[in-house]
Amino acid sequence: MHIGIPREIKNGEHRVSLTPAGAARLVQHGHSVMVEHNAGVDSGFDDARYQQAGAIIVDAKQAWACPMVVKVKEPLPAEYGYLRSDLMLLTYLHLAACPELQQHLLDAGVCAIAYETVQTADGALPLLAPMSQIAGRVAVTMGMHWLMRENTTDSPGAGRICGGIDGVEPVSVLIIGGGNVGSHAAQLAAGMGAIITVVEANSQRAEQLRQQWPTWRIIAPAALDEALPHSQLLIGAALIPGARAPQLLNHEHLASMADGSVFVDVAIDQGGISVSSHPSSYDAPLYRQHGVLHCCLPNLPAAVPVSSTQALTTATLPYIIALADLGLERACQQKPELRHGINLHHGQIIHPALRA
Repeated sequence: MHIGIPREIKNGEHRVSLTPAGAARLVQHGHSVMVEHNAGVDSGFDDARYQQAGAIIVDAKQAWACPMVVKVKEPLPAEYGYLRSDLMLLTYLHLAACPELQQHLLDAGVCAIAYETVQTADGALPLLAPMSQIAGRVAVTMGMHWLMRENTTDSPGAGRICGGIDGVEPVSVLIIGGGNVGSHAAQLAAGMGAIITVVEANSQRAEQLRQQWPTWRIIAPAALDEALPHSQLLIGAALIPGARAPQLLNHEHLASMADGSVFVDVAIDQGGISVSSHPSSYDAPLYRQHGVLHCCLPNLPAAVPVSSTQALTTATLPYIIALADLGLERACQQKPELRHGINLHHGQIIHPALRA
């Protein structure tokens, strides 16, 4: 099979969907890997590395012409012309927050497989997990930067350092959602000396967090109103697989936080958890509302593309190989969790979360 690896064109997106080592594995399985010129350069992989792995360097049109196209982020309007009925597209799609893209994919008849909805029998999301873990850690790193007084000229933060200094009151970090994003954000922030509070609705998951991290405060959503005014860094990490993120924050919630506080909404790729959330970009990552600095980047892991590309390929390569070797139906038989990743096929909505 011919497998296309286009260059990502989303603002600030430096990742590539496949490492040269991943390309070599596919070539060993008898497939042709067509990598767009300079697709991997921001992740540390120039064209020569892919050629040494057996891949073929092509232009965007040739990469998209392959029957299987593997990307990182959703197609943008400039790429809609490449969509067609004989295309199998593997990428992060987040269609619940992007009805326009969903309609274009449906109209074109694309077989759209979303990494974020591949789900095992026990509820795990193996292809979303690595990017969620990285996003949680990047969210804390960025959030602590935006808390600095001199982060920008027009939207200064509260002027706080995370903690760990004698005589200095630590930053209070409030994380809404205790899954992969939330737990990794909390681990990094705790290591930097912050006080951690995690809002978790699932009682079983909440108890797991209490057992594993006894110094963290784990609260139910009903206690959110009380926690917000005492928090300087707020991280949105709530997730409903395949569906739009639950909108948990209103304008009054944000207004209760201190001026110069920071809100990093990692759930923005699924629509965001606040009425005040709308996507920002790496060209303009911040906006201020109710005195709170909002960072709503839909591709946080792109800030660390070398690490992200390595983690992404490690997770996705077995599924790419299965689809290329066996085709869609047999690959789903071998890896049943893959069936949940099929969002759209033959002009029909397949994933139930998108029918709501």
